[in-house]
Amino acid sequence: MKSEIKNKAMLVVVLATLLMLVVSACGPAETPTPAPTQDVAAIQTEAAQAVVADMTANAPAPTEPPPATAVPTEAPPPPGPTPDPNMPVAVVPTPAAGEPAALANSNTTIYSGPGENYVMYATFLSGSTAKVIGISEDGLWWVISVPPAPNGQGWINGAWVTATGTDGVALVATPPVPPTVDMVPPAPEDPQAAAIANVNIRSGPGTNFPAYGVAPFGTTGRVIGISEDREWWVVRLDPTRVGAGYGWVSAQYTVASNVENIQVIATPPAAPTATPPPPASGAPTATTVDFVNVRSGPGTNFPVLVVAPPGSTGEVTGRSSDSAWWQVIIPTQFSADGRGWVSADWVTTQNTGSMPVVASPTPPPTVPTTPPPPTTNAGCALVSQNPVDGTVFSPGASFSTTWVLQNTGTANWDMGEYDIVFAGSANNILMHQGPDGYDITSTVQPGNTYNFTVPMIAPFAPGVYGEAWQVVLGSQTICPFYVYITVQ
Repeated sequence: MKSEIKNKAMLVVVLATLLMLVVSACGPAETPTPAPTQDVAAIQTEAAQAVVADMTANAPAPTEPPPATAVPTEAPPPPGPTPDPNMPVAVVPTPAAGEPAALANSNTTIYSGPGENYVMYATFLSGSTAKVIGISEDGLWWVISVPPAPNGQGWINGAWVTATGTDGVALVATPPVPPTVDMVPPAPEDPQAAAIANVNIRSGPGTNFPAYGVAPFGTTGRVIGISEDREWWVVRLDPTRVGAGYGWVSAQYTVASNVENIQVIATPPAAPTATPPPPASGAPTATTVDFVNVRSGPGTNFPVLVVAPPGSTGEVTGRSSDSAWWQVIIPTQFSADGRGWVSADWVTTQNTGSMPVVASPTPPPTVPTTPPPPTTNAGCALVSQNPVDGTVFSPGASFSTTWVLQNTGTANWDMGEYDIVFAGSANNILMHQGPDGYDITSTVQPGNTYNFTVPMIAPFAPGVYGEAWQVVLGSQTICPFYVYITVQ
């Protein structure tokens, strides 16, 4: 640029000089009048300044880098929940093209209801897709198809998924939050299992057994046995809440310790399963959300008549005084009057706002619970029992009760030293036939079992009856056990 300006200035000077020469050549031949002396340097400077000014005025605007433009930063999506890595991963049906679907944007969890206080079924991994079958009443949770769940469905938080094609999906009633079950805390050296998620405690080793309630995440219970397939732990429960004193929890939802030599406990027989008669149109109803015990009265201390499978809907005929139980119609083969009771914790209801209070039948007697494993060198555990508690007999029916007892201590049950004796009966009504005490007929080594059978006759009056027995060493009770039945 500077070289160009300099060249133009020199051109101006040369032209000015030539012009002066031409003018002087064409003048008259007279004695010239001396021309005024011109300052050549000034002329050159003026000419250069004019050129520079012209070039400056007509120069293109300088090219400058554009100002930095702030790139908008999108806030990253909030991190999803981080379920325990030991939790099972969900295996759910993939929706077909055009079906309502939910795509997980991050790892999340499938629950048994719309909230983190429900049972956790499985981890739903980021990028997974599930088939949507409904939506919660508040519109914040999606109901998806989960075949392994008792009722075939689970709930995922809508905040962690992208849903498509869900216009018109069904509104699903919110199930009740399941009750909490108190596991008996273990001593540090005891066999134990800690819940890594909210998990059901059931009456047997399978999802087809009704649940007593939920052991919350982080709670630890004392383990007294393991199922035959080694997939369920038997844990001690608060007997004031669960009369049996123990329940079953799925091992895949727990972390266990000190269980290397735990005993195997036989699977109890499952109660019969039946659906209630179809209710009349517009009748008050109760619909089960899991396998649910239908009992002879409004309380867990009443015998189980039948089990209603998930999704069963029965007609409601009344409620308990505390509204914690509903009286429902059931098949007469399970109840002479065609009535049974279900806990409000395991059903959803419709049209039940004005149900009358129905008087409760007489509660059954309180019977001892299975004791915890021993902390001394003497102890026993009930492995199995036939008939199971609550079995229904006709008046005067003849039957035998067999208990399978296991020596869980470190010393032999020596023949001639250990005995099995009658401890008492409900309402002082005896059922057993024969003596009140028996010698153990063979030595039982630690870990081995002993079968004890007593013939019995059911009383003639309808009601609930029970007998308690115990293994003793002299005046020391090693463990009590019992049976109770219903006469109809």
